[in-house]
Amino acid sequence: MMLRASSAANDLTLDLDVVRGDLQDSDAIQHAPELAALVDASINDWESLPSARAALVEATDEATMLDAAAVVANFEMMTRIADGTGTSHPADRIESMSDMFDSMGLTEFVSARL
Repeated sequence: MMLRASSAANDLTLDLDVVRGDLQDSDAIQHAPELAALVDASINDWESLPSARAALVEATDEATMLDAAAVVANFEMMTRIADGTGTSHPADRIESMSDMFDSMGLTEFVSARL
């Protein structure tokens, strides 16, 4: 939902293929492969985190890597808070996001509460 709103606010086309793993640079997401590698390493593979950070710094700069790491950390924090409090989306939000559930595989997550 946030990605959709951000894309609309910046007059960019939302390409969910990038979110699903087709890691190509685009007008909306520059350095997508390096950013995705940082996200994956931050969440799933801490051993590869130093090389993911280095690759993003090489493709961009240290400030961009730090910003990206802060975004990953913030989303992880928000998810943990929402899960810990049992927060769920209002029915109208679920309905507005329904077109993305299947295309992004959101219902396949163990924690899916749609």
